[in-house]
Amino acid sequence: MTHCSSTLCLLVLTGLLLSACGGGSSSGKADSGQRPDPVGVDLPIAYIERPLPRDEERGELIYPDILDPLAFNPGAAVFIRERATAIATPINITDQAFEEGAAYDVKDLSVHPAGDRLLFAMRAPLLEDVPEEEQPTWNIWEYHLTLKQLRRVIESDIVAEAGHDLSPGYLPDDRIVFASTRQTRSRAILLDDNKPQYSALEESRTTPALVLHVMENDGTGIEQISYNQSHDLYPLVLQDGRILYTRWDNMARRSPASDNNRLSFYTINPDGTQQQFHYGYHSLNEDPEPPFETRHRLFRPQQLPDGRLVAICMPNRQLPGGDMLVIDAENYTENTQPLSGPEIDQPAQTSLSVLPIRLDGEPSIHGLFAALHPLYDGTNRLLVSWSQCRLQLPTSGRLVPCTQEWLETEDIEQAPPFFGLWIYNLDDQTQQPVVLAKDDVIYTEAVTLEPRTPPDYLPAEPDPDLAQEGVGVLHIRSVYDMDGTDLSLPRGLAATADPAQTSASQRQARFLRLIKPVSMPDRNTLQIPGFAFGFSPVMREILGYVPIEPDGSVKARIPADVAFTFEIVDASGRRLAGNLGARHQNWLQLRPGEVRECKGCHNADSTLPHGRAGAGPASINPGAFTSGLPFPNTEPELVAEMGETMAEVRTRVKGLRKPSVDLVFDDEWTDPAVRPKDASFALRYLDLANSLEELSAPTTAGCLEPEGWHSLCRVIINYPDHVQPLWERPRLTLDGEVIVSDNTCVSCHSTADADNMPQVPAGQLDLTRAPSPNNNDHMTSFRELLTGDVELEIVEGALVVRLVETGEFERDEDGQLILDELGNPIPILTTVGVGSSMVAGSARNSGRFSNRFYSFDAETQTFDHRGLLNGAELKFLFEWLDLGAAYYNNPFDAVVEDE
Repeated sequence: MTHCSSTLCLLVLTGLLLSACGGGSSSGKADSGQRPDPVGVDLPIAYIERPLPRDEERGELIYPDILDPLAFNPGAAVFIRERATAIATPINITDQAFEEGAAYDVKDLSVHPAGDRLLFAMRAPLLEDVPEEEQPTWNIWEYHLTLKQLRRVIESDIVAEAGHDLSPGYLPDDRIVFASTRQTRSRAILLDDNKPQYSALEESRTTPALVLHVMENDGTGIEQISYNQSHDLYPLVLQDGRILYTRWDNMARRSPASDNNRLSFYTINPDGTQQQFHYGYHSLNEDPEPPFETRHRLFRPQQLPDGRLVAICMPNRQLPGGDMLVIDAENYTENTQPLSGPEIDQPAQTSLSVLPIRLDGEPSIHGLFAALHPLYDGTNRLLVSWSQCRLQLPTSGRLVPCTQEWLETEDIEQAPPFFGLWIYNLDDQTQQPVVLAKDDVIYTEAVTLEPRTPPDYLPAEPDPDLAQEGVGVLHIRSVYDMDGTDLSLPRGLAATADPAQTSASQRQARFLRLIKPVSMPDRNTLQIPGFAFGFSPVMREILGYVPIEPDGSVKARIPADVAFTFEIVDASGRRLAGNLGARHQNWLQLRPGEVRECKGCHNADSTLPHGRAGAGPASINPGAFTSGLPFPNTEPELVAEMGETMAEVRTRVKGLRKPSVDLVFDDEWTDPAVRPKDASFALRYLDLANSLEELSAPTTAGCLEPEGWHSLCRVIINYPDHVQPLWERPRLTLDGEVIVSDNTCVSCHSTADADNMPQVPAGQLDLTRAPSPNNNDHMTSFRELLTGDVELEIVEGALVVRLVETGEFERDEDGQLILDELGNPIPILTTVGVGSSMVAGSARNSGRFSNRFYSFDAETQTFDHRGLLNGAELKFLFEWLDLGAAYYNNPFDAVVEDE
């Protein structure tokens, strides 16, 4: 028996009634019999037909992997039928692009709103004996249904092959949005950063990151609009003109199995502005049992005519198909979390049918879906790719239906899937065959070519002056706002913002530290030595610092077209503890001239709406209660308008803040008639050396100027180049030209004194730059500060490892004591460990080191370190630690140093 006829296929169906991936069930008729739909579908369809992908060596089926968007499975082709019926003639429209029998691949169908054009991604056959970087890339193609013309959208071979281009879609102005590895703007910024151009790897460092781009319909004017550090996938132009896409958040992680790994829906405007979370950060990632790689994922989301989202939900890499899941993302941010208010029982995620689809690998009696596409003719129907459930007798290979009797048969096996295309009627749960199923074939995508109302057009409206500077604006209403909870308690926000009640030194949040990721090159661009990361999984740069106003608000310039995040630090430059000190674990972005506002901060474990306009609790900072007056007890010139935050008032009166690479504070708010202003201070990189000639600054000279910050300023801290010089900086007390004392760090914290005689390093801490005996690629100081070591001692003039008795004695294999020549038991000796002085990733938890520079206890300490490191030096060490304490934060510097 090969396969059943269409009649038998209909007879063996018991219904197509589905359960949601983590959702409930929608209403539907109880009758599960399959009756042919009497209504004909007189419109063209397009679909992708391909052999079931199999592993070449083992012959096992290969299932879709959402984290492998560049997968190449040759043998696919796009077919068009003039009518959605089983008797219509299929026409292969992609074979004409290549020679007969060519093994190309194709995916990502998308239809123009006029219904007369079709976009898709296609990759030419691989070349023999050619390395991967020289192989053909995924390109975007368009087929014109009326003209019967197929063309590659980017005509130039050189431009087309500059990156992999996937998932195209038509914008309302006929431009095309697509996901691409070409990273056009990010590569240009790398040149500004004095690095070579390359497409950065996503955060698991496996493949180049796919991010969103737009271009004209003729392939010109390519512009990058998203700057995620992992993939942005499946862009879909919504009816309101925004672009919905699946975003992979994987900040600061090396492995796809990390807890912070999330796939969820985001939206963005066609010009790249207003990028924001949309739906499912928790509810689309909550499967408790499977690892991250096999969780249930939503493939190729689409929008139904009623505005809801719909997608195929299936366990990643485990099945060829799955369930049809519909989501009310317009009114929810999570499955049971509406845009505002508490969670409710009514779920956002529901099924399109009432009989369950099994997604656990066991036979799914009601079949599996591999693709869906809504019809826009008002009939509430879908075009779907569906496989019935079949079983196979292992001895004879006979195929049988998934009845209860056969399911209970011993040694029965699941047969390969058997996909066909169907018109699925949601009103009465019936379906009509369009393309009959064939053995070893799957229809991975299908669309209808019909006109529909085009999406709304969203014009770009950037601020031209800010755009010229290459910056956007970020406005945070209050960093003390955590999901609507006031973190400034017990004082409360009103008291914290009032200079008469709270001084600057009493406010926890003093500065916003702006952080940028370091783009990781592929191995062909740079072989990064493993030691370069030190004890950090990532490399980071600092864009600058911005003062936080007394009410916790911030408004400042931010470099445009780079991924960034931030953390809140105290007056010394240490990240705060508790919720206020929690890292923001999602990359943000601003386009040139864009102005963005957010309420405050968010606990990553909370499912409360956050990061989406119009969702979540009201801001704890209502702003000024009236117009025409200053805030209580503040400078009279800073007159507020109702609803303005302090940051908004400061911007309107004194101008928009620029970040600074230094920590600089001036009290702009306290009314001197009420009390004296708080003392100003500045912790500057210029204070890291005794003279400019000695200075090894982690940023450029222009950025060190008091008002010299610009959008290309970067603070890049490499331990050998910038931290080690602190330990070697001369710290001499002079009487004329006579050295009274030498407090240079390495004069005491080294294994040799001034006369080059052996000594025990002070505090058992060696701060010299000699290669570490534990890792020759790192300096001794780096290893001892972050991992600790063992105690040393002087024995007969030699420096040796200190050994102490454990209380145990050496014994032979029979357990008998081993005696020395004098007949005494031989004690077992061990080293004495010395704990690390610093904690990578946390300056605040590195108190064993930093506390010595703030206090002195004569009973427990032998030397007073107070004042030996100035505030600027401590701030510099704190920011290096908070970033992760990487050995290098520029991978190209690591290679140069190594050579």
